[in-house]
Amino acid sequence: MSKRRAESGDVWALILAGGASRRMGEPKLLLPAPRGNLLQQTMHQVLAAGNVQMAVITAEGGPLRQEDTENVPAEWLTTSQAKRGLGASLAAGVRQLEARYAPAAIQIILGDQPEISPDAIRQVTEVFIQTGAKIVQARYDDRPAHPVLFAAPLFPELTKLDGDVGAKELLQQYREQIVEVKIFGNAPRDIDTPEEYARYRESAFSKI
Repeated sequence: MSKRRAESGDVWALILAGGASRRMGEPKLLLPAPRGNLLQQTMHQVLAAGNVQMAVITAEGGPLRQEDTENVPAEWLTTSQAKRGLGASLAAGVRQLEARYAPAAIQIILGDQPEISPDAIRQVTEVFIQTGAKIVQARYDDRPAHPVLFAAPLFPELTKLDGDVGAKELLQQYREQIVEVKIFGNAPRDIDTPEEYARYRESAFSKI
């Protein structure tokens, strides 16, 4: 768990880590990063936000194990439906968190975005607390992107997601109700291919 015991009504960050890494050709979230591996790097970004509880959902029987994160404090969830796609993992994670902790809201974080900004996560949570909006999303210089927060009234719709489209249709359906949070800089990049990882590694390790 995070720095304190989780309570009903907390805001959670759910890191989606159940992908098959087909384009990478190996489990990409285990590739080296400054804080250990890519998943650990993403988790440390979430921890640095300081105002969310954290959970990771991965594939049941898949290559990722909790010990691969060197016990970075988080709730570890698994799903047998990960092979169906990102939407199925998202639905399973929301379903499990709702049953165990009754969160006030859940932020969706992609495990393969290790450059996601702690400040973006922090600000999205703060705006939700201030406004009670159903959806709060980071708006970067180039586009809206993760993190995106969904309040509890939308959990039933999130748990119906399937396939690999995530919550895009839900965002479109509720686009008039989205509260955007302006974040300086460009949106965090996905790391899906060896070429993308090579560029990330060169940049990330040059800052050490």
